[in-house]
Amino acid sequence: MIQHFIISAALLLFSCASYAGVFKDEVDRFNGSRSVSWMSIPEEAEGFSLSTMAFYPKGYAAPYAYRIELLTRADRWQYLECHHSDWLVDGVRDPYLEMEYSNTVAGSSTMERFTKRVDRQNLERLASAKLVEFKVCGTEGKVSEKDMDGLRKVVNATR
Repeated sequence: MIQHFIISAALLLFSCASYAGVFKDEVDRFNGSRSVSWMSIPEEAEGFSLSTMAFYPKGYAAPYAYRIELLTRADRWQYLECHHSDWLVDGVRDPYLEMEYSNTVAGSSTMERFTKRVDRQNLERLASAKLVEFKVCGTEGKVSEKDMDGLRKVVNATR
């Protein structure tokens, strides 16, 4: 069930016509499951975006799982050999956000993902942060305001 959710979320990500994030709250009419998501792709090559997803299997009143995903795209692999990440939430080191690495090729772009299944408490903690920063190997960045707003939309829609 979770694999279906992840595959659906990935397909939604690749179907975004523009680089702006997309918020969706929908129920699958075939199986009754609900997904709430903010799906975002980087605005520029080698940039990063953060997507947030919640999944409700049929009959669940609360989400079964939450997942966040840091995504980067480029015309070549950037983190295949080095793919650890470190995080700061409002300037404080956050070891909870250790991510799992995966990658795919989509047309001429390579997509590299850093994902983490999170619990509600930590998702709310991230949503209340003023600044979330990351470092993937030697590359530093921060979660954009639009992706923070998307994360907050998912939190609010899943209360």
